[in-house]
Amino acid sequence: MNHALIHHTKNLLRLRYYNGCRLSACHSARYLSTSMRCGRSAAVTSVEYASRSQKTAPITSKKNLAESARLKATIMETLYKNKQRPIPTANNNVILTNCPHCLNIRKNSFAAYIDLSNGTYNCKTCNSHGRWHEYAKTLQQKVGQQRDRGFQVVSTSDLLKAGEPHFSRPIKEIHEYPNRLLQDPQLMNQLREKHAIHDDVWRLYGVGLADYVDPNARLQAMKEGRTVEPKLCLTYPQTTVACSFDGENDTDVQFRIDTVRVRASPVESAVDQVTFDPPVVNQAGSAGLFGYHMATSDTDTVILTRRELDAMAAYQSTGIPAFALPTMTYQLQESTLPLLERFSKVYVWLDDDVDGQLASERFAHKLGESRCMIVNTRQGAQQGAVNIHGALLEGKNLNEILHSARRIKHDQIVDFGDLREEVYREILNPEQTKGVQSTDLPALNKVLKGHRPGELTILTGPTGAGKTTIISQISLDYCKSGVATLWGSFEIMNKRLAKKMLYQFAGKDLSLAPQEIDVWADQFEQLPLYFLKFFSSTAIKDVLKACSHAVYAYDVRHIILDNLQFMLSQQGRSSLDRWELQDEAIAELRKFATNQDVHITLVVHPRKDPGEQLEINSVFGSAKVTQEADNVIIIQKQNDMGDDVRYLEVKKNRFDGTLGSIPYKFMPESLKIRAYNEEELKQLQKKMERPSSRFSHSTSQRIGRPRY
Repeated sequence: MNHALIHHTKNLLRLRYYNGCRLSACHSARYLSTSMRCGRSAAVTSVEYASRSQKTAPITSKKNLAESARLKATIMETLYKNKQRPIPTANNNVILTNCPHCLNIRKNSFAAYIDLSNGTYNCKTCNSHGRWHEYAKTLQQKVGQQRDRGFQVVSTSDLLKAGEPHFSRPIKEIHEYPNRLLQDPQLMNQLREKHAIHDDVWRLYGVGLADYVDPNARLQAMKEGRTVEPKLCLTYPQTTVACSFDGENDTDVQFRIDTVRVRASPVESAVDQVTFDPPVVNQAGSAGLFGYHMATSDTDTVILTRRELDAMAAYQSTGIPAFALPTMTYQLQESTLPLLERFSKVYVWLDDDVDGQLASERFAHKLGESRCMIVNTRQGAQQGAVNIHGALLEGKNLNEILHSARRIKHDQIVDFGDLREEVYREILNPEQTKGVQSTDLPALNKVLKGHRPGELTILTGPTGAGKTTIISQISLDYCKSGVATLWGSFEIMNKRLAKKMLYQFAGKDLSLAPQEIDVWADQFEQLPLYFLKFFSSTAIKDVLKACSHAVYAYDVRHIILDNLQFMLSQQGRSSLDRWELQDEAIAELRKFATNQDVHITLVVHPRKDPGEQLEINSVFGSAKVTQEADNVIIIQKQNDMGDDVRYLEVKKNRFDGTLGSIPYKFMPESLKIRAYNEEELKQLQKKMERPSSRFSHSTSQRIGRPRY
């Protein structure tokens, strides 16, 4: 263990004892405030600087005590209401938080010291100072501008009207999880040998042991009419900073570390997931990060990783507090950002592959390029682990890798070295270059190769062909693979759409199995799936404004707009105006997909050609619609002697030019489609080749066969 880790570990261990009582590593009530008493830090000097000009007279009367308590309560309530996350200092009456004058403008905005006893503030970055009411007014103006951007985006929890999320068991029992793990020396030895992570690190991070039920096992048990058995799991607590302030005469603001969520993984596979407790995050409450309690009040440098094992491996080797993302998907949601604002330097250390490095750059832009450093685990090598824990198991020097971190460069300026590294990474990860693969429709992968960011896909088909049903299934398929998705339905109400997608997610009509609804709904809510609240005619600028917020707040990577005609309806005075509006909308969507590096799927109705097979020029509007698109997919319908044959026909594929058709069958019980199997394809091919068949010969040649 290096010297930095030993020093930080001793400091943390020292903090476990306060007034003679041993405190939990994750839940000590005075953890942060106590950390400042272990030694004189830079923050102490800043507190003295903040309070230099104004001395507070001792408060003696009951009236003054009550007034002081009310002032403190008002300050803390206002800060938390506006999603600020203050931290304590060495002075119990002084807290450190964002300066509203510096917020989103200067590099170090987390520099405002607020004196709770007299209601004054002072920023060490911009030197602004004044009374509390001036601070609050400026803060509400600044935060209000940000809040207004997101009012048109809702989550699945909002649509399903889920109740307030809560733990499945008392919080005291959850606090005992780490002790249960420590009391199992045999398991601790296994974890140390398997993962090369020391016992102290498991303990400091508060990893525990508990029994949880796998939702899939619960569903299987329901089908078989038996009782489900819980599974022994490792628990990873996600923590945040919270404050306690009770009673009018309470003049002390107490900070504590709260556990807001626990991720449970099977003991035999510490990376896989069994469940979350609670299943969903409280949107109105505080977000949390695994390992957040490892940062003391004077910590200025942290590491952000993808997995819990990566965070512990990074801390063990570098001594720098390391956090893990809330979920395995590459999402750093807006609710989590306040937790990271107080750090002046953030090492973004995600997987060294295509997806990981794209996410690293997105996170760096979101957190601020000036304070972020991106770490590449492989350091340009062709082989080797792509993540931190894998590098630790391979005996790599993680300190050396960390010191090779680079800053993100300007978006519009690249050199050959940057291009060479990106091309090199794509060569080493060909599957990721193709994009996310469809599990529901593997035949679609043979033609389109995958789902890639930065592309525009046009989907069209006759009225009643099932365009919404198909695209909801495909988008849900990618969403289950971790692609954060935003749905904009201008024709169907979100509640109906969410119900359809829930049925597709479960693969059955849940009205016939009401006992399973809660289990499926809990899993459905965990998907990175969001919805626009717009309906019917909406200006393209308003749609893109909401989409831009979703990309920033939720790291959305796939946007579905269904459909173009409903979105632009009742706009424009003449048919010429409507065509111009449509061309303008297509141009803006194309630009947005490229600049934001997101995939946009746009549903467009075809021209009225009854009885005709649709071609690429059948898409409604000018030629610009299909010219700007990277992919054009048409739902085709053909009848042959009473047989209704439907297939997806890829008419354009800019990635590699492969074209082809995928015949499918609709399964009404699950509201999903499935591709024909090999035997069904052979039978369909024979039917098409019969002289009596009304299928064209060219159609029969391309059914089920990619064309290059």
